[in-house]
Amino acid sequence: MKNYHSMRLFLWLILFFTFVTISFVTSTTAHAEGESYLRDEIEPALQLNTVAIGNESSIDLKSAVVLPADGGRTLYFTVTVTNGSGNKLSFLDYWVKIISASGAEFKAELIPQDKLKKEIPAGQRVDYSFYAPVNDTTLLEELTFRITQWNYMSSELETNLGDIRFPDASSALMAPITSSRTVLIGGMPVDAEVSRWSVQQNDSTLSAKVWLKLTNKGKASIRMPVYQYALRAANGAMYPLENLSDGGSASLLLQPDVTEEWQLKAVHLPLSAASQVWDLFINQTITINNELKLSYPVATLRIPTDSTDAPRLGDSVEYLNPQGTYLLKAEKLSRAPWEDQDILTTDVVISHKQADALPFPIMRAYYELDGGVVVEAKVVQTDRAVGVPPGILVHLQVVAKVPYTYPFAQTKLVIEEKVNANVSEEMAAFKLPPTSIKLPYLTFGESQPITGAGRAAQYAPRELNIYTDGSSNVLEAQVEIVNLEKRSNGIPRLTAFFKTEEDALYPTKIREVKQKLNPQGKALLSFSSKIPKELSTKGLRLVIGESVTEQRLSGADDKADAYINAVEMDLAVLNDSISPSLKDVSFYPYTISLSNIQTWLDNKQLRVNFTYKLSKDSYYETSNEGSKLIIQFTDSNGKVNIDETFYLETAPEEEDKRVTQGEHDYRIVRQDETLLYKIESLKQYKMSIYHEFQGKRKLLASQTMDWFGITK
Repeated sequence: MKNYHSMRLFLWLILFFTFVTISFVTSTTAHAEGESYLRDEIEPALQLNTVAIGNESSIDLKSAVVLPADGGRTLYFTVTVTNGSGNKLSFLDYWVKIISASGAEFKAELIPQDKLKKEIPAGQRVDYSFYAPVNDTTLLEELTFRITQWNYMSSELETNLGDIRFPDASSALMAPITSSRTVLIGGMPVDAEVSRWSVQQNDSTLSAKVWLKLTNKGKASIRMPVYQYALRAANGAMYPLENLSDGGSASLLLQPDVTEEWQLKAVHLPLSAASQVWDLFINQTITINNELKLSYPVATLRIPTDSTDAPRLGDSVEYLNPQGTYLLKAEKLSRAPWEDQDILTTDVVISHKQADALPFPIMRAYYELDGGVVVEAKVVQTDRAVGVPPGILVHLQVVAKVPYTYPFAQTKLVIEEKVNANVSEEMAAFKLPPTSIKLPYLTFGESQPITGAGRAAQYAPRELNIYTDGSSNVLEAQVEIVNLEKRSNGIPRLTAFFKTEEDALYPTKIREVKQKLNPQGKALLSFSSKIPKELSTKGLRLVIGESVTEQRLSGADDKADAYINAVEMDLAVLNDSISPSLKDVSFYPYTISLSNIQTWLDNKQLRVNFTYKLSKDSYYETSNEGSKLIIQFTDSNGKVNIDETFYLETAPEEEDKRVTQGEHDYRIVRQDETLLYKIESLKQYKMSIYHEFQGKRKLLASQTMDWFGITK
């Protein structure tokens, strides 16, 4: 019998390979498949009995599990031999038999590495790992682990030392299902954890990603063995995983107290498994011969599929593709009003830690509201960058619209890379906090910055004006914008709404300035809206942000369909004062003065002569589109009203009247033989100055003067 045992040992030695003995665990499936016994992870009172082998020595079961394998099912188990004597103990004298509840015996084989461990030194403990093919219906708790010793004096040539078997109620002995576990690799404890999981549908199949964290808790570095990874569905089906991390596990040196995270990917999973329980298997391949390989389980971890485990605002997420490893972080979520909708906007930054620049991924995104409603979003790059430079944060805005009356409590943002026309790969999924319309608020006098590489600027409101035609009003807010770049730059496009104290929203039209601004150059933009005549401007604010068209910041000729970085800004007190003098009349950025005014009247015509002086704050670029200046003559009884209308500086046609900067003489002439009869008194008349905007007027100044006199 001893020669027989030696022959068996020789056959086992040809299976030698480098293997790290560690604990393993799997999930519970139908027929208790995957339930595992892990002695060190349950209470001492629940641990299975130890078999004494004499001289204060013993054998006990450390771990056991039955798993699917090619052609059937396999039992994997580890026993611990404790040598309590003062001499070395030979394991060649002992063996473990596996017996089913029906009495059938299954042949157990030692792992090739453990066949070299022939002796247990005095006072030491040594682990031995086995595998045994079993029947398709075999359950772990039905098995008996019989410890035997070779005995040449017995007719059976062996002696039964004792059995290790599960009690009838064995569920309490099974290892708890967990997504993290401490295992031994190279003799060092390593914390293994499934930190994240994502799954998405591609046509008729699913693809999935698993993020695996490994932390060396020992005192020395570990060179990771070459492992294979697989997903197991609830029905026991196994699906291979590809390690996307640089170099895979083969080249990784795991340093003490340093965490490494890998991305593992599976494709072509069945749609029917979308909502199932999944487990991650870490396996090591044992090559028996050219035709036969054994995939031995190193560890099994439950995958947390609960969406609450998704990263949140401020968390960084790694994404790997063939170009490199990117880092994505969601920094801020806001909800802003937009006509009859609300805009959801999330600030996202993308970066990397590699030495060379990476190309900018083609990205798409969507929001998932309350776990079911999908709202497509636009990814807007707000920095002027053609790639992602090393060590530089590139900023994005993810923009979507929802009805302003639609309530929702939970929000998830999913960002994907468009791999090709038909396939998208999830880059990151962030769980976002509840949001409401609560925009950043700026008091009058504060400026709002525009950030982003190549587009630094700031803006702030100036004057607030009302123009009227007697039946309705046009409200205009002037906004000053400054170029903070070191080069000349185009003026960023802005979109704005007037917001009342009751949260009513009035969209505005913008009168833009087309010229570029030099460094520190300024422009004056005009935002206007038609409002009810009775609407009060008390508590009125300007909701304003940077314009977006499709998936880019709006250009000069683009019509905005959204905005980002929106804020609420206090407006100036309404400028409704009327000057009693025609000198130094301001309508920013212009100032006009009338002097040397004199009149002449006969039975054929009226002449009004005057000198005007127009000046402008020349540091501002402006647009006068829709603006005119009106100088009005009115006699004392109001029967004669003469308006002289001027364009400001430039006019559509050469013959159109205009006022230009500087001092100029001008004459108003009216031919009308009835004027003498309409003007009943030649004592006084009134001259007024109006600023006209979009066909409506604002009275700037009005002064009463004597006929035929000359004003200074």
